Amino acid sequence: MKQFRDILVYAESDNQACLEQVVAVARAHGAAITVCEIVEPAPEIQDNRGVIERLSKLRWNRAFQRLRRICDLFATHTVIDYSVFTGVPFVTITEQVVQQDFDLVVHISEPVQVASGIGLNATGMHLMRKCPCTVWALHPERATHSNDVVLALDRELASGTRAAEAFAMTLAESALGLAQTRGGNVHVIHAWLPYGAELLDDADLDLSDGERQVYFQQQRSDSEQWFKRVVQRIESVADDPLRVKAHLVESAAVPAVERMVEETNAGMLVLGTVGTSANPGVLIGATTESILAGIGTPVLALKPPGFVSPLMLARQS
Repeated sequence: MKQFRDILVYAESDNQACLEQVVAVARAHGAAITVCEIVEPAPEIQDNRGVIERLSKLRWNRAFQRLRRICDLFATHTVIDYSVFTGVPFVTITEQVVQQDFDLVVHISEPVQVASGIGLNATGMHLMRKCPCTVWALHPERATHSNDVVLALDRELASGTRAAEAFAMTLAESALGLAQTRGGNVHVIHAWLPYGAELLDDADLDLSDGERQVYFQQQRSDSEQWFKRVVQRIESVADDPLRVKAHLVESAAVPAVERMVEETNAGMLVLGTVGTSANPGVLIGATTESILAGIGTPVLALKPPGFVSPLMLARQS
């Protein structure tokens, strides 16, 4: 499993169960924890009575009190540092990751209700898109959940680079490590559809039933062979291969992953968030965002090697 050294926690919610999960991971990795609070900057407007300054000081004092209260909960288990920053939360957190070299950001927040279900709030989505390190999205969980982990893998048919395969295995090793800690199984899911599935029955394509069947079988066989190789590699690095459960599903990715999480009642979803055609094993772009927006399960999202935050790119230009 990817080893974490320095963990930055942005706890919008004080949920103790979530904080206990962070402490458990930190202890397993020997990692340091810093919990932070981010307060809104004071406006630069006229204030003859100094009320803005007094309000700002009170906000900072309350923020420090809250962080000390959080840290005191775990004083007997581990040492937790805390810091108060000012700014826009996702921007400030990204800056701290770059400046302080944090390698895991944990965002604890209440999920938000959206049309498709329960998903990340705005800060969570920004961190998934823009924070340069691994992001773990946590919130108060459902009343009951299993210890299983769902690992969602996608595939770019045109690519097969070593770096891409290595990143896919990094995802797998992270999922295996989490499942081992939790005592659960890893459900590896890959959802596939034949290229152009929506057009196969179109009369303008002028395909015979035989041609359509051959094409479909070739596409399915290719996906099956690829997935079999991936699962065998995952099983080869698992402490207990029997805990690796393979699911090859003929479906669009978003509903397939959502169904798998629901059916297994999984307590964690592991996926990659950003990719290019050089990175199979990554759920790319709109697919990832749709999953994150509609799912209420905690998510561990890894960035591929070489990922640079768009916030940093904007500052360099």
